[in-house]
Amino acid sequence: MIVRNTLCKRIIVGYVLFLISVVLIWRHHEQSIRLEEEEDTLKPHLPINSFQQTIKTLEHDVNRLDFWLKNNSRTIGINLTAILTRKRPNKYLVYVCHENCGGWGDRLRGIMSLFMLSLMLDRNFRIEITHPCNLTHVLRPNLYNWTQSIDGLVVVDPVTHRRRFNLTRKMLITTANAREDVLKNVSKILFSNKTIDSIWPEDVLYWATNKDYFHQLAENVFYRKKFKSYGIMTKYNIKLEILFSLFYEILFQPIQRIHEQIQQIKTQQQNQHTICVQIRTGKLRTNKQTFDFIDLTFGFHFEGQNPTIPDDKLLPGRRNISESIFSFIDSNSSNKDSRIFLTTDNEQVYRDGQRRFGSRLLYVQGEITHVDRSVNVDQKVCREQDKLLTDFHLLGEICHMSIISNSGFGFWGNLRRFQPFEQLFVFCNGKIYKIESMWHLYKMREQNQHGEAC
Repeated sequence: MIVRNTLCKRIIVGYVLFLISVVLIWRHHEQSIRLEEEEDTLKPHLPINSFQQTIKTLEHDVNRLDFWLKNNSRTIGINLTAILTRKRPNKYLVYVCHENCGGWGDRLRGIMSLFMLSLMLDRNFRIEITHPCNLTHVLRPNLYNWTQSIDGLVVVDPVTHRRRFNLTRKMLITTANAREDVLKNVSKILFSNKTIDSIWPEDVLYWATNKDYFHQLAENVFYRKKFKSYGIMTKYNIKLEILFSLFYEILFQPIQRIHEQIQQIKTQQQNQHTICVQIRTGKLRTNKQTFDFIDLTFGFHFEGQNPTIPDDKLLPGRRNISESIFSFIDSNSSNKDSRIFLTTDNEQVYRDGQRRFGSRLLYVQGEITHVDRSVNVDQKVCREQDKLLTDFHLLGEICHMSIISNSGFGFWGNLRRFQPFEQLFVFCNGKIYKIESMWHLYKMREQNQHGEAC
């Protein structure tokens, strides 16, 4: 009896010691991760080039991918080989857009989130955009082949000779119109689950989204080791604004036709100091439901909706946006010889810019469209996507100073600049804010109803 009690006590003591050891090891692991992240955060960033050095960089057509891999402190250690290596066979994550899924900025947010998730889950990534037309009409793969076929998706039955699906499939929808409980559940899964593949085990995950899931992925400690295999060493670098520019260069390059349009504008620029202006007016209505867009200099005024994109959404915080931005440029005498590159969703803003800046104005010819809001009569939106993508690329490649609307198109375009916060200004609710970091952008939006008033 005494021997049995002694044995039981030893087993209990051993079990307790084992639990204590597990807790101590886990705490040590968490502490080491925290210290490593804090150390990385406190590392001095590579010195930012001066304004003149930035101009010099733009003059020399630097390889953009090399810049983000070798000269940017936040992306300098990225393991490109690991990113490009083919992932698990018969496992795919597919970004889909076959109906309304937002403008180009919204789509990019969703594409980058799912690309990051595909790396985390070791799934092959594919993009399927057919609305309003196929994405390959304007962009093609650069280093990562996002047009890759899904091997083995469909097979032919040897007996009936009928085609049937051979891989399991699942469709997820987390666009703006999705149910709130679905959005919360998906966010929770990405945030804290250690076995996401057990929740979504299907071979092919089709996903329609315009959400930024980088925060959830960064906080999921169970996949941190996977991120480190890609050279992303801490959660502080798992941010869309940090990885966007590199990911964009990995995924996309413009087709030859758009590349030639970009080069044409660069030739017109002649390496002169260039101010990039992105003006998104949307619908601008007063309380009387009339369009309130007035140029005080040239006396321009019209009523109704934005005639360029009649079905656009209401953006009340954009009243007098063009007059405010153009006057802001003219108020600084050092800008009198600068070239002005203008991209806008409103034809009248372009005509106003022509009168105001004359031969200094740089503008991509073509009809103005919105990929999600313009009526695609006779494939008009498809044809005019050339202008949209040309404008987007130029926002990141020729600007020494940028003044943009609070919109995804302007923000992501500007983020492709080598020094995106160098001379960056954002129009919001009648004011022009100087934005020197993401913190300044967050504070601006916080002061304006989280950006709703912009």
